[in-house]
Amino acid sequence: MEYVTVAQEGFYGLYHVPVKDHDPKKVVIVVGGSEGNENIPMNVGAMFARCGITALGICYWNVDGLPKELVRVPVDPFEKAILWLKKKGYEKIIMYGISKGAELALLCASLMPDICGVVALSPMHCIWGGMHGNKSMASKTFSSASEFTYRGKDFPCMTAHLKYGPAIRNLILHQQFELSYIYEEPLKHFDEDTAIRVENIQGNILFIYAKEDLMWPSKDAVAYTVNRLEKHQFTFRVDVLEYERASHILVPLNPPKLKMFKIERQYPEDCRHSREDAFRKTVKWISEV
Repeated sequence: MEYVTVAQEGFYGLYHVPVKDHDPKKVVIVVGGSEGNENIPMNVGAMFARCGITALGICYWNVDGLPKELVRVPVDPFEKAILWLKKKGYEKIIMYGISKGAELALLCASLMPDICGVVALSPMHCIWGGMHGNKSMASKTFSSASEFTYRGKDFPCMTAHLKYGPAIRNLILHQQFELSYIYEEPLKHFDEDTAIRVENIQGNILFIYAKEDLMWPSKDAVAYTVNRLEKHQFTFRVDVLEYERASHILVPLNPPKLKMFKIERQYPEDCRHSREDAFRKTVKWISEV
């Protein structure tokens, strides 16, 4: 694995090249969620490489040279990463993201025509206000400023408020961590201007989500996005994978925080199988792009 720093190239990346035979023209950009660390770019990127797919894991905040909060985070470094990859001879660039990273992957692909495919796990269909704080969840607060910017301009964004009362009540009464209620109320008054212009994406899209995603309403987000694509007569392929026994965390890892979700504790093997199946089908899907 090779590190690429913001000081060197204008983006923070972890470059994984397969040891075995691979397509020298194809690469997947891997981005994680709102945690803002190297875990997913490093570990899932390495998994792609072991499957024969070159991967560039990218951190977009909370690392040296980038914003320390998920507020007004520029997506422009992804343009620099794409240029870096093209100079290396890659012609097919796919983005893979989970949660906030799935939202970001859809956003980048809608802005950057060199991205020819998107895998969006547990995604959202619109831009939200950012989050102040980069430590524990309890220390974070929502901002009214957009979480992302492009060429210095904010995106129109939905706004919400972090209210932990219902989350604590669900944790005590049901041993269940849940934050979806934070987003459901604002989405009753959805502002179309905040929607990601997915119809501008120049390639195939694969959506993957849990039937009951308790972190945010990704099932509804996928339904909205697919409907939007149909209305705009989107000409590329759109595939959807729904998993009944799965949590919000659908990457093929086993982090300790899986135990926050009741379904992960009740059906650990089924949930593990869902994560592994989603990744296996993702690898096959990328191989066909």
